[in-house]
Amino acid sequence: MPPVEPTDSVEALRHALREFLAAQRRLRGREAQRQDALSFSQYAVLRVLADGDEHSAGELAIAADLTPASITKMLDGLSRSGLLERVRNESDRRRVGVRITPDGRDTFLEKDRQLTEAWHAELADLDPGELETMVTAMRRLSALFDSI
Repeated sequence: MPPVEPTDSVEALRHALREFLAAQRRLRGREAQRQDALSFSQYAVLRVLADGDEHSAGELAIAADLTPASITKMLDGLSRSGLLERVRNESDRRRVGVRITPDGRDTFLEKDRQLTEAWHAELADLDPGELETMVTAMRRLSALFDSI
């Protein structure tokens, strides 16, 4: 089957996606420099831990898109701040799990509320059909990236 010729709309979408990903990188960079607020990556870690289960540092690194060295440093800081705790595995003392604390849950919920409000405020003027189209496009782009 011959390749599909891109349309101007496809190129506009590719450009918009590059802009989105760049904006996300800038957000991560700005928030990483702030000492007084939960960063985007820290939020991603707490989002996983908010299920109440213990998780490994490896799982959390994947969720936050961080290297093992970076996640260790982040977990140290979040632990010092009282937002999570490390828990030794009862059957294998070499394994250490990570669990959210009540303060961590409160901090996560506040950041989640702020983000939810920002999303709703920014997208409030879109009708449900437009939002569904955006959801479909994002999922298709995720599948495209996973297939490349």
